[in-house]
Amino acid sequence: MYPLATSLAGARFATSTLAGSNVLLAPARLPYIPPLPEKVFAWDAPVKEYTAKTGELTAKLTFSFTNTAATNVIINAVRTSCGCTVAKVPPLPWLLEPGTNGTIEVIADLRGKSGIITKTVTVDSSAGYRFLTLRVSVPAGPATLADRARNLQVAMVDRMAVFKGDCVFCHQQPVYGKKGEELYRAACGICHEAEHRASMVANLHALGKPADGDYWTTYVTKGKPNTLMPAWAIPEGGPLNEEQITSLVDFLVGPFRSMTNNVLMVRAASLQPAPARTNAPAAANTQASDLR
Repeated sequence: MYPLATSLAGARFATSTLAGSNVLLAPARLPYIPPLPEKVFAWDAPVKEYTAKTGELTAKLTFSFTNTAATNVIINAVRTSCGCTVAKVPPLPWLLEPGTNGTIEVIADLRGKSGIITKTVTVDSSAGYRFLTLRVSVPAGPATLADRARNLQVAMVDRMAVFKGDCVFCHQQPVYGKKGEELYRAACGICHEAEHRASMVANLHALGKPADGDYWTTYVTKGKPNTLMPAWAIPEGGPLNEEQITSLVDFLVGPFRSMTNNVLMVRAASLQPAPARTNAPAAANTQASDLR
């Protein structure tokens, strides 16, 4: 008998010797380890706010920074929280020598949106990761409010509608290649961490029931029929592979338990100075919110 391999498709397996033969046991689950935060770039502001004018279709803001490290730093990837937000950077990987300045221009598509929308940009470098946050106040109008109501009605009839049509730009494309907390912010936080989430969207911080690894695995994999919760696993019609779901579950049963509602989307910014405003203060009586 040939010995069984101890590694298949990149997964780790434990082996045991019985009667002279190797027996393959269940794959060992690796614990979720969050990436280290970047601390060497001096940013002009990690959080920026913008008040859009009526009819304005996009919001453009620029984040400037300087490499204060004594060595070169390489930016490997720059990812936005949704497909309707674009970050403009030089070709990657982006090498920054000590003392070098750089800028990241972020453009958010405001069409069909109203209220306070929050977008994030993840900068992944050899020095760690950095979350940049863009908050835009978009004037509410009859058309945008009607779009929001119509989208909710569509999702109530077909919970998988978020992975179809234009919805893929906010609910599907942003999750590709992401894991752990970053995946939660892209896939789950867009709805469950929204300031004014729909009444039928659950508060995951206060489920009122035990939520262990098996619960979250089933919840994420198959969703919940007769609700807005879609099935996220690829075999069920969703966009997440098994490795991504495992990393998400590890995060939900680990660091997530100690995080309060909505802290995930703004925790990187909460330790920084007040956000830089590039326009007039945001309206205080906003009626709707879109965190996508």
